Amino acid sequence: MTAAPLKPDSMHPRRRRKSCTLFWCSLGISAEALLFLLSSLSDACELPPPFEAMELKGTPKLYYAVGETIEYKCKKGYRYLFPYLMIATCEPNHTWVPISDDGCTKVQCTVLQDPSFGKVHYIDGRFSWGARAKFTCMEGYYLVGMSVLHCVLKGDDAYWNGHVPSCKKVYCLPPPKIKNGTHSFTDIKIFKYHEAVIYSCDRNPGPDEFSLVGTSMLYCAGHNTWSNHPPECKVVKCPFPVLPNGRQIPRARKKFSYQETVMFECVEGFYMEGSSMAVCSSHSSWMPSIPKCLKGPKPTHPTKPPVYNYPGYPNPREGIFGQELDAWINALIVITSLVGVVVICLIMLRYLDYRKRKANVSAAR
Repeated sequence: MTAAPLKPDSMHPRRRRKSCTLFWCSLGISAEALLFLLSSLSDACELPPPFEAMELKGTPKLYYAVGETIEYKCKKGYRYLFPYLMIATCEPNHTWVPISDDGCTKVQCTVLQDPSFGKVHYIDGRFSWGARAKFTCMEGYYLVGMSVLHCVLKGDDAYWNGHVPSCKKVYCLPPPKIKNGTHSFTDIKIFKYHEAVIYSCDRNPGPDEFSLVGTSMLYCAGHNTWSNHPPECKVVKCPFPVLPNGRQIPRARKKFSYQETVMFECVEGFYMEGSSMAVCSSHSSWMPSIPKCLKGPKPTHPTKPPVYNYPGYPNPREGIFGQELDAWINALIVITSLVGVVVICLIMLRYLDYRKRKANVSAAR
């Protein structure tokens, strides 16, 4: 009994599905290869790369035949410049002619005017959207408003994101009052740019005078801004400086107020450690502190040793560096010796030659 032949439908379904898949894949790859081969052998053009300022009209194709044209339009934020062409033609050498986005230019904001007593500076060198404009004022004027404006795109037009600022004249209100003191021009309510006042201290009813600590003169440096903090009037009294085994130079003063200076010296047989001069500071203390007079001669500081004697610094006579140095020195000695020998030999040869010529001349006579 013979077995019945298998019908096509009775074949294994997985094997049949796999065969179909391989067939379609092979067909697709072959079609793509054929299309690529045809495009490379023909004079077709591919679509140009994208541009910054313009975009293609309509639906793009993979390839274009010779003589076909494509048309572009300006992107949002750009405007067309006449007479640039927005149509390109596929040439036989696979190129598009003409092709450039020079015909589309950025939409620009209006040109800004300099404010009175001020100046506008275009930071980016242009005033199209994305650009920035910075404003400054002349000396003696201050800026009211935004110092930097941005050109932004709104719809199809570009606008500045704010109003042009203005420059106003600098004025200052009266400077601060101080305790135990006053300043000049107390009757003036408004001060102009660079106008100045001078502070002074009142008389102290007590035994010690008030000292002016800080800057005595202030001037109007900006809008309601003075050049410095106001000074302070207070009693500054430094203690009498006592220097054991030393003295003041001269010895006349007994009371010391703000910024007064004293000099010191040590008596014979003592040397000074510290500064010989001290100043009475605003904290009623001596700056720097009072020196000391120590017994004996003033010590002399020894000469600093070579840097390679410090810990961690390589000695030029030790290690690889020292070995290389010694090698170079030895080579220099050998070369110098050889040169000396050669020079001596040449001198001797010249001398013998001279003697020989002289003997020949004598024999000839």
